Amino acid sequence: MMRATRFRLVWGMAFLLMLSGAVQAQSFEWKADAKGFFDNGEYENIDNALSKTMYGFRFSPQVGLAYQDFSLFVGTHLQTSFGSPKYLDKVSFIGYFQYRNNRHLFRFGAFPREELLGNYTNFFIRDTFNYFRPNMTGLFYKLSGKNNFLSLWLDWTGAQSPVTREAFFAGLSAEQRYKWFFAQVLGYYYHYANTRPRSGDGVVHDNGLGQAGLGVDFSGYAKRLYAARLSLNFMLGYECKRDHVTPSKMPLGMVADLHLRYWRFGTRTLYYYGQERFTVPTDNYSLTYWGNPLLRSKSYLQSKWYCVLFENDFVSAEAAAVFHLQGGKFGSQYVVRLHVNLNGSVYGKKEGEERGGRYRFNFIGAETQERALDDFFKKNRQ
Repeated sequence: MMRATRFRLVWGMAFLLMLSGAVQAQSFEWKADAKGFFDNGEYENIDNALSKTMYGFRFSPQVGLAYQDFSLFVGTHLQTSFGSPKYLDKVSFIGYFQYRNNRHLFRFGAFPREELLGNYTNFFIRDTFNYFRPNMTGLFYKLSGKNNFLSLWLDWTGAQSPVTREAFFAGLSAEQRYKWFFAQVLGYYYHYANTRPRSGDGVVHDNGLGQAGLGVDFSGYAKRLYAARLSLNFMLGYECKRDHVTPSKMPLGMVADLHLRYWRFGTRTLYYYGQERFTVPTDNYSLTYWGNPLLRSKSYLQSKWYCVLFENDFVSAEAAAVFHLQGGKFGSQYVVRLHVNLNGSVYGKKEGEERGGRYRFNFIGAETQERALDDFFKKNRQ
């Protein structure tokens, strides 16, 4: 009897030690993002653009557990549009599994899109969706090397029901660098199907948008030159309405993309020349085509001039004026964006590693910020 008791005691202590080790290997994580935006667009002279003001705030808390390179997060997007009679206009679920190390990033579930598709311009995903539909719901994978990367993603945007059409994206992007030069490709295919039972025009729509090009990048090759990047790209589209009557289209064109930023000030200018896009008829234009509607022209210039007000790990703020020229028609846009980022994992660091300096509220141009950026660029040029 005594021997059996000792045996159970030894195994119980071993189990507790193993459990304690497992608990210690795990870590509790939390994140909290806050984004404020004011976006006023004036397009009275452009026929296929709607003048409007988007003005709101989104708070996105997340909590999770991490074990080595694996983590699991849950949270929510809480969003309101200023001037709305509602306390909250939209609540979106966040919940995803993540595997992450120096080369691989994999996410599965419902997770923020903005931090993953930063190389897609609003030619592909217009600002309205970035403001009001912030999640990807599907999977994302990115393989990163010293001078290249490849990302694949699936975003399920509509679950079929009597009022919602089945819809999803499948996308790919990649870049290969050699010294100052780079080659890039990015694009997506979008499937916009039917409700059940059928409604609207009752047919399936498919469209895709792809871009491939070459460029040069001198970002960081001079002090305070944070962006100096130019690329010329070939853009191909595919637009199909499966009614066996409407002809499909494959518009072709060229895109020039210039991004310059010195110290606080910069410009991002995009120019498209080619065939008109997003012209195959549909009963719901805004959900059939996610790209910029001003591409429904043979030429379109979008020139953004901005000032970075703050930029560090805690807060970033930007004010910008954007000028649009579609053919001979002019429009303007004025934007202010604020992003506050809190990451609870830094509080687990020892004093003097990151906790002491990570969240200093430095105005852009502070010497410590500049040295950090210069070191980053030098490291990635080697």
